[in-house]
Order: sequence, then C-alpha cells, then structure tokens
Amino acid sequence: MPTITRRCFLTSTAVTLSGAASLSRILRAAEKSPALKSQSRVVDIERHAILAPFHEFNAKALYRCQGLENNYRTVFVVKTENGTEGYGESWGRSWPSEEALKKYIGSRPFDWVGDTENLPLNMAMYDLMGKLLGLPAHRLIGQKVRDWIPVAAWTVAQPPQDMAEEVRQAAGRGYHWLKFHVDESQDVVDQTAAMQKVAPPGFRVHYDFNANGNFEQVFPVLKELERFPIAARVEDPFPVHDRDAYRRLREKSKLSILIHHGPPKVMSDGLCDGYMAGHAPISHAAKTATIAEAANVPFMLQQAGGTINQAFLAHEVAVFKMATIDNVNLANLWKEDVTTQTMPVVNGSVRVPAGPGLGVELDREKLERFKATPPPKPKRLLARMRYRNGHTVYFRHDPLRPDTPNRVRFIGHVNAPGPPPGYHNHVVTDFWEEDGTASFDKIWAATAKSAYWENK
Repeated sequence: MPTITRRCFLTSTAVTLSGAASLSRILRAAEKSPALKSQSRVVDIERHAILAPFHEFNAKALYRCQGLENNYRTVFVVKTENGTEGYGESWGRSWPSEEALKKYIGSRPFDWVGDTENLPLNMAMYDLMGKLLGLPAHRLIGQKVRDWIPVAAWTVAQPPQDMAEEVRQAAGRGYHWLKFHVDESQDVVDQTAAMQKVAPPGFRVHYDFNANGNFEQVFPVLKELERFPIAARVEDPFPVHDRDAYRRLREKSKLSILIHHGPPKVMSDGLCDGYMAGHAPISHAAKTATIAEAANVPFMLQQAGGTINQAFLAHEVAVFKMATIDNVNLANLWKEDVTTQTMPVVNGSVRVPAGPGLGVELDREKLERFKATPPPKPKRLLARMRYRNGHTVYFRHDPLRPDTPNRVRFIGHVNAPGPPPGYHNHVVTDFWEEDGTASFDKIWAATAKSAYWENK
C-alpha cells in the first residue's frame, strides 16, 4: 500500500485538490512534496500479452474477422519506488513499443500530466497519481459532471442471423447501442433488417462506414437504413476532405452523422452532428472536449480494451461535459477479465469508479492464466461470398496475416466477377473451415493462386 496518505500530501503542500484542480496546480503540488519526489519514481514497467476468453457465441467470428493479433491485449503494470502499481492496457501486442516505454523509467507519474502520446501509459500514470494522492483519477482531469457514462457495445460485421444474435447478447448485458464497421462482403441493409427483428424498444445501431465512399455511393444506402428504427448513427461516411458531401448528407439524411478520422475543428465547421475522439491520449481528449463545449456539439471517446481501459474512459467522460454520445470500448467482448472489479452495464451506462486512481485492481491469478492461454491452432479457412443470384466466390483467408481485418472488410483484392464493392450488394459472407471433405479440398486447391467462383 502507498505510504503517502491524502492528509499527509495536502498538509505538506498546503494545496486543496477539491473540484477541478488545474494541471498546473497538480504539478506544483507534486514538485513541492518531498515525499512524492523521493518515493514515486518509476522503477519498472511490466508488459503482459494476454488472451482473455471471448464469449462463445462470437469467439470464432472475432478471430476470423480481426485476426490473431487483435485477439490479444497487452496489460502494463508500472511500478514506483514505494511499491505502488499503476495499470494500463492496449489492444494487440505491438503498441506501445518497448523503446517507447524507456522514457518513463526514472520519471515520476506527475511528469506525465496531460501527456500527448501513449494512451495505455496515460492510464497507468493517472492510476498512479490518483493512488499516491488518494484521489480518483477524474479529480486530476477536471470537474466531475456525471456519475454514470453511456457506453456502446462493439462487434465485427457478420451474416444477418449472427448480427441479430449480437443485438440479443448486447441488449441482454444492458447495452442500448451496438457499433460495427460495415463490410463490402456483407449487405448492411439485410443485416439491419435481421437486427431490427430482435431489437428491444430503444436499442440502436452505430455504423462505421470506413471513410471510403462518396455521396452517390453512400446516400442511397443510408436512405434504405432510414426505414429501420434501429438505425441511428453513421460514422465516417466519406473522407473528411469531402466537405460538400458532409453538408449535403446532413441536409438530406435523418441519421446522425459522426466524424472520427478528422480534426476536432469539423465540429465548429458544421460538418457533423457529433465527433469521435478515437484511441486518443489524454491531452487530445481534453482538447476535443474543450472544442466540443465551445461548438456545443456532442462527442464520444472510442478506446479499445477491457475493464482497465473502460475505467480510464469512465474517469475521462466523467468530467467532459459534451461527452454524451455512447462511448465505445471493447469491454463487452470478454467473458472474463484481469481485474478484481467488474463494471456492469446498467440501462446503457457504467458507473464511474470511486478510486483511488482508476478504481480497479489487477487479479494476478487471471493475468498469469490468460498469459498462458495458447493461441488458436491455425486451420485452413476459406471465405465464401454468396450472392443472392447464386454466384459464389471463394478465397483463402488466414487470420494470422497482418492485414486480416481488411481481407473481408474491403474486397478489392478478391479480383472476381461481381458488382463493384459496396455496402448494399446482395451478398452474405461466411467462412468454411477445413472439414476433411473432398469438396473442401477441391475448392482449396482451386484457390491456390486466386479466387475461385461458381454459378448455381
């Protein structure tokens, strides 16, 4: 346990950290505290790559669509001289790099107030600062404006019946929103029709349109989606430089338009109904919050990870007045996690942890167990695109490839006959895993060099 109490710190610095303490006051307080200066230097950063278990209903889809690398998360444990630990996490295994972590060794957590990079280390440093001061992390960011934050579930694009199951599962765990990327290998209108059939009243869908279309391609699809009450938000329908397309769409579409891949200035330019700060370090998130409040435009955070990540996100959103759009993280994906605390979703929201720090602690037994989880054994896998007219295209799909997420989202690489890639082609794509049959072996051999297709 930390040896520095909140009373000791406040007495030694004569600073009251109530309400919205400014960053400069926090820094000055830390500089004046001999106890903090002598005991809070970072001496070690542990890095743990884990494979926590997904829910059974979509575990295979997440592996096949996102690939092995995105099945992993990395947990960071930052240790100080007095034994205090701070926790952070990232999605995947490669970021931040070992080289990027070196600069934190020998520093103090308070050196990283308002850090401009490395969101996972932001989490750990704010966790440490809060624990050293005996304060919840949100007190180090700003004035708290809410105790509960709205959250959305996340998934990958799948065939219509599987998207319906995603809605059932998300709603059953308390979510009101589901976000997913639309894929060129699926029909988003058919997916939406299936989701609408099972959605409880008030459940809504947030679509990410990948910022790769133009008005003529996207607008007709959105008009089709408007027929469904479940369809509500569209993220990045066009590249951000196509400002005219955004203005036209806002005039003509009933759906809420969000921008992710663009500067926060788009809020004041009137190009969108809301903004997403995606995977943003604390300094960027805070600047976005300021711009959003000045423009009177709502925004959201999207940060990929489990409960540690969700706890930090909750502390941020707790103080950002305009962060009222349902914030996206991936915490809904895992059946178990590495923290002793859980953050259950209640009526679409999670409670901001009371602290100190992030307010969650590490379960070392689970951490070691998930570190030792072996990756799935690779099997031969075919992606199977079946058009409504009977035309079927097969191509090999390898979840171990680094470009796996784009292999089914964007199908330009397939090089097979069919309509131009789009989001409302009448096609359903699933996967055919090797099953020992002669028919699989025949198609596998036919796809050795390129896609193979059949007309039925």
